[in-house]
Amino acid sequence: MTRADIVLLLIAVLALPFIYLYYWQPTTAGTTVRIMRGETLVRELALDNDQEISIKGPLGTSRLQIKNGKIRFISSPCTGKVCIHTGWLSHSGDFTACLPNRISIEIMGQGEYDSMNF
Repeated sequence: MTRADIVLLLIAVLALPFIYLYYWQPTTAGTTVRIMRGETLVRELALDNDQEISIKGPLGTSRLQIKNGKIRFISSPCTGKVCIHTGWLSHSGDFTACLPNRISIEIMGQGEYDSMNF
């Protein structure tokens, strides 16, 4: 490797965190939440009203909590509890789901993604 290669590699490595922060960190707080059961919209709620919601799914009832402009699963009848461990969602485009119980929540707002490419 030449000196130019090393300098170019160093610049690229140092630039990566800034590029990540600029393009992938959500900066817009969500305003509403969309709650789905399977592919059916159950409720769409504003995040500015603190409340607890119970949504019935195929396995039982999932409970959600809205507080201080954020939402989270607080209980669900699934076994892995991944939906609960996800924690609070507050930014536009944030999403989580209890797949066994077919309940999903997505934060909506001005800055959500138009599409995701994998």
